[in-house]
Amino acid sequence: MNDSELKQRRLQAGSVGNTDPEIATTRAARPSARSNRNSNRLAWWAIVARIAITMLGLSICMSYLITETAFWGHSSKWTNWRNYIPRQKRVFTQLELAKHDGSNPSLPLLLAIEGDVYDVSSGWGFYGPGSSYHLFAGHDASRAFGTNCLSRKDHVTHDTRGLSEKELAGIKGWHRYFDNHQKYVKLGVVQLTPIDPEAPIPPPCEDAKPRPK
Repeated sequence: MNDSELKQRRLQAGSVGNTDPEIATTRAARPSARSNRNSNRLAWWAIVARIAITMLGLSICMSYLITETAFWGHSSKWTNWRNYIPRQKRVFTQLELAKHDGSNPSLPLLLAIEGDVYDVSSGWGFYGPGSSYHLFAGHDASRAFGTNCLSRKDHVTHDTRGLSEKELAGIKGWHRYFDNHQKYVKLGVVQLTPIDPEAPIPPPCEDAKPRPK
């Protein structure tokens, strides 16, 4: 092996084992193709998010100008901002629920149906003191929702024994009504006293009134 070949091999060995910190830092700082792709994806999603937020804002503004509502006249529990407030579901006793019948204006106005408790304070004109449907406030009056009997206190109960299929379906319909309402909010449940199977069933109501709207 001549001198030129030895020099060539030494140069090659030196280039492989080069530990120059500047060169190592430059190599480490060089972005990989994968990191570039991830950065591009993040930038793309940021653009999409901005466009979506802008379109939503324009839609809400146009809806207010045309329909005076935020969502083109659509109303349900999904458009009720109160449903998006984090809150722990409360368990009421029947005595606690009775305090929310509107007699104390500082407390929210509550009613229950099939054990679920709803805040109906925004419907004070319907369920507050002096209104036609005040009997529902502070109680689980599921039976009265099915029979429309607003003149008998024995129908202000969660006892639904003896009701017809139509009356039971009416209770389910009202339950869906409160559950999907734009302004009323479900707060929790009420612990209901078990109905004694030997207790007399409330008699039919002869003067049922129109259901509340």
